[in-house]
Amino acid sequence: MQVHHLCQAMSEIAPLRLAEDWDNVGLLLGHRSAPAARVMTCLTVTSAVVSEAEDENVDLIIAHHPLPFKPMGKINTDSAAGELVWRLCRAGTALYSAHTAYDSAVGGINDQWCEALGLSGGKPLIPQTTSHPIEARTVKEGGTGEETAAIGAGRFGDLPEARPASEILAAAAEFSGATRPRMVGDPHRPIRRIGVACGSGGSFVGAARRVGCDLLLTGEATFHTCLEAENTSLSLALVGHYASERFAMESLARRLQTLPDSLKPKARMANEAGLEVWASRREHDVIAVDPVSQNP
Repeated sequence: MQVHHLCQAMSEIAPLRLAEDWDNVGLLLGHRSAPAARVMTCLTVTSAVVSEAEDENVDLIIAHHPLPFKPMGKINTDSAAGELVWRLCRAGTALYSAHTAYDSAVGGINDQWCEALGLSGGKPLIPQTTSHPIEARTVKEGGTGEETAAIGAGRFGDLPEARPASEILAAAAEFSGATRPRMVGDPHRPIRRIGVACGSGGSFVGAARRVGCDLLLTGEATFHTCLEAENTSLSLALVGHYASERFAMESLARRLQTLPDSLKPKARMANEAGLEVWASRREHDVIAVDPVSQNP
């Protein structure tokens, strides 16, 4: 197995054409022909993640958040990002990121949220503007069916019947493992149409209102965005940036463990040694729930 086989697999799961113009996606570090038998997914490349990669002889990290995110004029250990890149180079570990392409892809993070919440008729909050509607195949984990759907940023869909906002927040927290979910708006308000924007989704407030959402679920939003939502009667469910996306790194690892059918003939000779994919076991949410009570 080589790095380019995994890059091609990721391009089928999350086509890079779906990424936002400002994003930094694709193979960010490494040689495409390098071996890639040991692959690790993670949300963010941190010191703990790099240490795990060093200890476990990881060939390729597939991170959701790109490193670097912004252009780097120098790569040295004077900056946190520079030190991480330097350590990866020294270890010979390649790095790939799909970021907003995986957010927006059919079967990507926002689609997984829609499925978890039981939403029907999922559509993009902000459709990708092209001369022709973009369609992509959906292959659910463990499933065999296929369907097509328009592509774009965020998602919205409807519940079978209205539920209190507090129940939506509780269900979202249980699914994502969020330890400190928060809400803007009346917790007893009946919710039928829900918008979803993983990560920092405050910029989707206007789009959610335009399509008639009662509630927008996201990771985090600024104080003034929360005020805007409250003033326009849009409820917000905030599960935390980490919780809103980290679960999808687990499902991505499971999906990559079995290469897409279209890649199997090409990778058969390179896959004699096997492929091992796992989500980082050391990654954690850096925002502590209650650091005072956790002190000995």
